[in-house]
Amino acid sequence: MRNRICKMGLVFIIIILFIGAIDSRVFASKEVILFNSNNSPTRSNTEPRNIMLTGYWNPTGQMIAQFSNDSYLNPDGWKGANWEGWGFNIYSFFPTPGAYNGTFEVDYQDTLEDFWSITEEINPIAIISFGAGAGPWEIEYNARNLDEWVPDNDPPYQPTPCPPDDSKPINYVRHSTLPVQSIADAVNSQTTINAWVDWNGNPGAYLCEYMAYLGMWYQDIHNMTNDPYPCLASGFIHVTSTIPLEDAMHATNVTIREVIKFLLGSNSPPDAPTIAGPNTGFAGKEYEYTFVTTDPEEENVSYYIDWGDGTNSGWLGAYSSGIEIKVNHSWVLSGEYEIRAKAMDENSYVGNWSDPFPVTIYEGPVMDIGPIKGGLFKVSAEIKNIGAEAANGVNWSMSVEGGALIGKETAGIDDIPAGEEITVTSKLIIGYGSITVKVSADVLDGISDTRRQTGFVFLFFVQVNPGG
Repeated sequence: MRNRICKMGLVFIIIILFIGAIDSRVFASKEVILFNSNNSPTRSNTEPRNIMLTGYWNPTGQMIAQFSNDSYLNPDGWKGANWEGWGFNIYSFFPTPGAYNGTFEVDYQDTLEDFWSITEEINPIAIISFGAGAGPWEIEYNARNLDEWVPDNDPPYQPTPCPPDDSKPINYVRHSTLPVQSIADAVNSQTTINAWVDWNGNPGAYLCEYMAYLGMWYQDIHNMTNDPYPCLASGFIHVTSTIPLEDAMHATNVTIREVIKFLLGSNSPPDAPTIAGPNTGFAGKEYEYTFVTTDPEEENVSYYIDWGDGTNSGWLGAYSSGIEIKVNHSWVLSGEYEIRAKAMDENSYVGNWSDPFPVTIYEGPVMDIGPIKGGLFKVSAEIKNIGAEAANGVNWSMSVEGGALIGKETAGIDDIPAGEEITVTSKLIIGYGSITVKVSADVLDGISDTRRQTGFVFLFFVQVNPGG
């Protein structure tokens, strides 16, 4: 009996020691990265997340070589483990220096296969891609889902599939989710390299843009916080080949630090904007739309609006968080369109796209009033229907305000076929003094027009000033 009690006690002690060891390991694993007053992190025992760098043309492979764990590409040894104590591993992938084969080749099919294989293996929380271009440090904001690319070195010379992303229409534009302006500001302030954000251009329809689109596409697929391996930022940077390698490496490190600050910062991007306005309209007519978003930190916000017709607003603002802004737009052609908008706060954190706001634009009659002409006793003007459909029952009117004693009002109703015009003439005008002549042409289910010009009447002679 005594031996049995001793054995049970020994087992109990072992269990207590085992539980204590597990508890201490769990506690250690829950340590988080904290910032000191210099915005530098203390070291953490949490498992580091991975940041993926890619390069293509020189010098972009050489400047990220220290982060390669391939001993052939980087014989000096991998420098990316828990880089600078931030709690992130940095991995780089690029062609053999001077020979564009290896990790990435000048081949769309090989690049596609390598990209998805690497991302599946390392599950990057951020992707920063580089390629040689005009630079000097050109941070690309856009990448397109093209169906025609610059031919590569090997058959079939075009991506497979083409366009690469069948979930989006041809020429669909994805945008960088890197803190682009923060990167530009930091590189400009900490290096001698000129950095800038290309908000409206494109990365060139070759492997650089292909890689840019793949990264932005991957981020969009994995941008949910409930994803076991979320990807919170991705984008592309063009670097000029004339930058000295040491300077390029310095700017690379500055860029990585800004991305890490973005990943770790307590700041949150603005909410996706809401959109209000008409869902239908006519080609050529301007309509007003309202946009509003809020920022969790109540920072000022700027808006970027994609009108769905290949045009955009650029960045508008900044405006106070929660304040509605009104923006006008017209569509040249009839069709089905979707308006989307996103917002950026003062720290260059860009939020998600809004839900698409559908707009249907119809063809219809469009009134266009030509210059008002004066003369003896009367004024006249041409009203043209520049729309695609006939204008039936156009209500037109002419009014003379000011020195006219008689002939102040003239009106009529006419039909104007598409592409044709009518000339409308006032009644007899007699008077003296300065005048304002107004001509209006109103049409149902179409676009009306109004024109005003100033002038002078002297008895029976009416002079109308050109252009108003």
